[in-house]
Amino acid sequence: MGRLLEPLLVPNEKEREGYVPNVVYSCGSAINGGDLILPYAMSDRSVGFAKINLKRLLENLRANNKE
Repeated sequence: MGRLLEPLLVPNEKEREGYVPNVVYSCGSAINGGDLILPYAMSDRSVGFAKINLKRLLENLRANNKE
């Protein structure tokens, strides 16, 4: 079990406007090589993809483990 100190996804300035403003949400995930690929939607207006280094993500999750 672990947690991040900051959100994994946050909207940038161009992703804040839309039907539901200031919202991004993931739409699944996939592991490709050493990366976590997250498709995400923003403000119910468009979609994007985030690529996160899986090793760094797991290190951050473990570092902030409260248990």
